[in-house]
Amino acid sequence: MTMLMKNGVFCTPSGLKVKGQSYAKLEAAANTLRSKLPVAVGEQFKLDCISIFEVTLPSAGYAYRTVEVDAVDECAAFTIPEERVVVLREDVYEKLHAGQAFGRSTVIHELSHLALQHHVTLYRGAVPGQHEFFEDSEWQAKALTAALMMSLEAAKAASSPQNLAEICGTSVESATYRIKTLVKLKLLTPSHSLWEYGPQQ
Repeated sequence: MTMLMKNGVFCTPSGLKVKGQSYAKLEAAANTLRSKLPVAVGEQFKLDCISIFEVTLPSAGYAYRTVEVDAVDECAAFTIPEERVVVLREDVYEKLHAGQAFGRSTVIHELSHLALQHHVTLYRGAVPGQHEFFEDSEWQAKALTAALMMSLEAAKAASSPQNLAEICGTSVESATYRIKTLVKLKLLTPSHSLWEYGPQQ
């Protein structure tokens, strides 16, 4: 088990143990899946997340519904694979329609869980937190979400993390982390305004 420190506190994987995935495999999966997803009208890189939630998922056999905030406590969204239903909290659904990054990324995050078939590859009976990050359902979904929403092509076209966030409809924090990851993987060369986000920092 890999232990990480965050603000002086040990951090462990937050999801469930599933079949391991490398960054390379997740990038490849994103490239294959992205070509099947709609892009917002007039945009080159920004995914049409409303259409993905309300049209693409239903066409793939997954119904969607929204629930009140109090009904799901701190959970923004979840999927019930057995019932083929994706559930989004009402306030997150409103953020999706307002074009806010959190609402958009939440939809792609749930799509990522489905695409990675976590309900099939789940290690039932595994002790929570006692597995590596590459085996973690949440780590994998977050990595695939970033790769889907911010393609390598978009990262190369962007002039800064702020610009990447703007053209892809994500948060600046997510765009910054995405650039760091691509640089670390040697898929993106730090230059000009992106240099400060190289792995040497």
